[in-house]
Amino acid sequence: MVLTARRQELIKILEATDHDAPLTVKQLAGRFGVSERTIRYDLDFVEEALRHKGLALCKQTNRGVWIEATAGLTELPRMAFRDYVLSRRERCQAIVVYLLAAGQAAAAEELAEHLLVSRSTLLADLESVKELLVKYQAELASKRGLGLWIEGKEKNLRNLLVQIFCTGTYDVSAPEQQAGEYPYEAELFHAYAGTLPVAELATFMIRLLQEQGLSYTDFSINYMVISLTVQLKRLQQGRRLEEADSGGLSGMSGSFFNGLARQMAAELSRYDRRIGEEGEVNFIIRQLLGSQISCFSRLDEGERQKVNLLALNLAESFIKSCQRWLGDIYVDDEELLYGLALHLQPAIERARCKVTLTNPMLPQIREKYGELFAIVLKAVREIEQELGAGLSEDEIGYLTIHFGAAIERKKSRAQKSLKVVLVCGNGIGTAKLLSITLKSRMPYLDIVKVLSLYEWKQQTVSGVDLVISTVPLKRQDAAVLHVSPILSALEMQVIENQIQSVYHKKFAAVEALALSGSLLGLKDVLLPSSIELDVRAGCWEEAIRQAGRLLVAGGAAEERYIDSMIACVKKIGPYIVIAPGIAMPHSRPEDGVKRICLSMVRLAEPVSFSDTRYEPVDLVFAFGAVDHESHFRVLSELWQMLKEPATVQGLRQAADKAAVLALIPDCQPEFQ
Repeated sequence: MVLTARRQELIKILEATDHDAPLTVKQLAGRFGVSERTIRYDLDFVEEALRHKGLALCKQTNRGVWIEATAGLTELPRMAFRDYVLSRRERCQAIVVYLLAAGQAAAAEELAEHLLVSRSTLLADLESVKELLVKYQAELASKRGLGLWIEGKEKNLRNLLVQIFCTGTYDVSAPEQQAGEYPYEAELFHAYAGTLPVAELATFMIRLLQEQGLSYTDFSINYMVISLTVQLKRLQQGRRLEEADSGGLSGMSGSFFNGLARQMAAELSRYDRRIGEEGEVNFIIRQLLGSQISCFSRLDEGERQKVNLLALNLAESFIKSCQRWLGDIYVDDEELLYGLALHLQPAIERARCKVTLTNPMLPQIREKYGELFAIVLKAVREIEQELGAGLSEDEIGYLTIHFGAAIERKKSRAQKSLKVVLVCGNGIGTAKLLSITLKSRMPYLDIVKVLSLYEWKQQTVSGVDLVISTVPLKRQDAAVLHVSPILSALEMQVIENQIQSVYHKKFAAVEALALSGSLLGLKDVLLPSSIELDVRAGCWEEAIRQAGRLLVAGGAAEERYIDSMIACVKKIGPYIVIAPGIAMPHSRPEDGVKRICLSMVRLAEPVSFSDTRYEPVDLVFAFGAVDHESHFRVLSELWQMLKEPATVQGLRQAADKAAVLALIPDCQPEFQ
C-alpha cells in the first residue's frame, strides 16, 4: 500500500501519541500546514493501512484521534511501509547515488523503473539533479543509445556522496533498520555500502578515538564511517585520488590529523592496499577536519595556549558583534564564550583548508531560528577579516545553535519535575539547545543525563520517567519519545502534549505553560516623541543620556536603564558602534525596560566612541528589549534602513521628524 510522505509522518506522530492525550484534527492540520478536510481524508486512508497491520485508529468527538493495538497485541508495532513515495529531494539523491554506485551509464527508463516514477517526473527530477551537481563542480552527461552518467573530479564526487548520506541522523552500523523508521538516507547508504564492513568501520573508529583520547560526537562517528565507506567503494570501482592535494593541511589540527590519518590508512589497508596512497591519506585528513573530532587535548601546552587565546579573542569579538542586534548582553555568558571558542578553532582551520563541514540540521535551523541565523551571519561577515577565512553557512548554523542555547538559558527557569534522559546524536551544541529549549517551555523536566547514541547503548534507565531522543530507539524498559533536533512551534505543541500526559500520570497535575507575545515593527516603536534632531552633546556618554531620556520620557524605560547602557560601554567597549557614524546603545531587559522601545538622536556635532573603524558618531539609536526574541523584527527593519547609504544620508539630512519616519521601509524584515 502506497503512503505519501505526509501520511508516513502522520502515522509516526500518531504512534507517539498517548491515548490519554489524543491529538485533534485541528492540531494535525496545523502541524502539516494543510486544511482539516485534507487531514480527515488522510486519516481515512491511514485507517485502512493500519487495519492491515492489526491496529485501530480511534476517533472521539471533542477529544481527538490516536492508535490502539487490536486484540492479541500488547503493544504498538513499529510501522514499516516500504512502498514510500519519495520527495523530489530524495529522488534526486537516489539518482545521484544510483549513477555513482553503478559506475557506468544508465538508461532513463532504468532510472524511472528504479524510482517507480513516470518518464516525465524523471525528466523534471534530472533538472534538479543538474542543479545539485553544479554545486560540486560536476555535471550530468548523456549520450543517445548509451544513457546518463555523472562526470566530475573524484574528490568532489566523494564529497557529494558523503553529503547525501550525512543529511539524516541514524545509526550507520545497523543495516537492519526498518524502512520508514529511519531517514531515507539510511536506506540509500546501506544499499550503496552493500557488503562493505560498515559495522567494523564503526567499531574501528570508536576504538581509535577512545585510544587517542579525542573528543567526538555521534555525528563524528557517522561522518567518518560514511567517508571511509565511500572511499573503499570508490576504490573498488577503480576511482583513485591521484593528486596529493595536501596544501593548507599544515595547521595544528592538520599536523595532528596527518599522523592519525596515516595510522588509520595502515590499519585499513587490510580492506584495500590503495588506501595508503598519498591522495587517499589526504582524503582521510580532510574528512577528519570536517568530522567535528577535536584534537585540542592532544596539543602541547604552548599550542593550547595559542589556540585558547586566538579562539577566545575571536569568540569575544563575535559575541560583541552579534549582541549589537540581539538587544541584550551576552559577552558575560561564559558558557557561550567558551562553547564558541571550542567551535571556532577547528572551524577556522576548516575554512582555511577549504574543508566543508556538513550540517544536516541547517534547513531546520534556518526555519526555526531564521532571524537569529541572519544576525549570526551578519556578525560573521563583519569579522571575517579577523578570522582570516570565510565560514560556510553550515558552520554558521552551528554558531547559531550556540547563540540559541544562550538565549534559551536566559529564558529558562529552575524547577524540579520529571526525570528525563536526553539522547542526542547531533553534538554538544545541539544537545544543549534541545535541553534548554525543552526546559524553558516545560520547566518541570529534570534532564538527569545527556547521552550520545553510542553511550545510550551501555546505559541503564532505572529511576527515569522518560527518554527523549533525536534518534529512533528501541527499548523495552523505558518510555521513549522521538523528537527532531530543532523543534518547530507546532512540533513543540505536540511533544508538550505527550510529556504533560506523562507528568499528569506521575503527579496528577500539570502546569499549563503558555508563551504569548506580539511582534512589533519599527513603525510601532520609533515614534515622533522618541526622535530628536540636531541635539548637542559634549561626549559619547552625554549622547547616550540624550537618547535614553527619550525612552524614559515616553514611559518605556526607567532612569536606571540610561546608567546601565553607559556602564555597558565602559565595561565592554564601543561594540555598540554598528556602522560608520551610527551607534546603538542598549542593555539587558532586566535593567529597567518596561516595553520594547527605540529612540533616535541626531547630533549637531559628531562625538567619539573610541572606535577607530566607524568614527565619529552622529546618529544614536537607544534600544530596549523586554525579552530575548520579540524585538527581532524591530531590529531587522532598522537594519534594512541602515544598510542603505541613501537612507542613512536621508536621516542625516531630514528636515523634521516626519521626514525621518517616512524613511521607515514597508517590507518584510531581513532577519528571517
